[in-house]
Amino acid sequence: MNGRGVAPIHRAARERLLIYDGGMGTMLFGLGLLDGESPEPWNWEKPEVVDGVYRAYYDAGADVVQTNTFGGTPIKLSERDLQDRTYDANFLAAKNLKALCPPGRYTAGDVGPIGKFMKPMGEFTREEFDASFAAQVQGLADGGVDLISIETMYSLEEALSALRAAKTIKPDLPVSVCMTFDKNPRGFFTLMGETVPKCMQALKDYGADIVGSNCSHGSPVFLELAQIIRDSTDLPVIVQPNRGKPVLENQVMSYKQTVEEFVADMRVIATYGVNILGGCCGTTPEFIAMLRGAVGERTAPALREEGPR
Repeated sequence: MNGRGVAPIHRAARERLLIYDGGMGTMLFGLGLLDGESPEPWNWEKPEVVDGVYRAYYDAGADVVQTNTFGGTPIKLSERDLQDRTYDANFLAAKNLKALCPPGRYTAGDVGPIGKFMKPMGEFTREEFDASFAAQVQGLADGGVDLISIETMYSLEEALSALRAAKTIKPDLPVSVCMTFDKNPRGFFTLMGETVPKCMQALKDYGADIVGSNCSHGSPVFLELAQIIRDSTDLPVIVQPNRGKPVLENQVMSYKQTVEEFVADMRVIATYGVNILGGCCGTTPEFIAMLRGAVGERTAPALREEGPR
């Protein structure tokens, strides 16, 4: 049990269908965050605004809400000369989210990609990536999150670096890892060419408690992708599609999929045996509220004990 007397999230996900939050960046841009700005400073500059987003998702019925720390590694923050505030950004986000989390719900420390490449493609070593993720996870863990939520990972090597850091900093803290896949005529692959089964197996081997995919595609594509993920692992599965495919209008990206269309697809995905549903770019508390209402409080389909289907 965690501090609020509820089962660890990876156990709860095997017993009932859980609902994640939707887009954080989407909400903050709507509240005044400018394109190109880092959202993490709002954790100390405008905490009441960030708290309002957290509350909106809990009020919508989300079982799990993520911290405003998607770009919270020191390497990523160094792009805005904020690397010295790494601990503050993560600790404050986690602490503030924990303070307003309702009983029976969960807090997730959001860990996104660094946005750089490791050698030989890039300038950073594996050890530098490990250390950067570890610095972020330390702040999130000290702030009291119930879960480390690693997401939008285009590279299995980077995902494993973040997972390794999380398991080193606090081994008993559950970790969810979402990969991002591109689709081509041969199927789904990461940017680095890794398949869904390869990623799901490697993440399990390195100790992930929950696996899945988020971002890049809307719910129509996830109708196919979610089934492949479910068939590739016996771990609890999470999926968080975008609100359809973004469209550039007047130099601004917008999303046209309706909440009804999104929820209709997610209701189908729920029948696959997926354990956690949520939204990514373009989704808002309205989407999460309608998703919550559509799937209700159903018990998650039992996972096969003998392994992947």
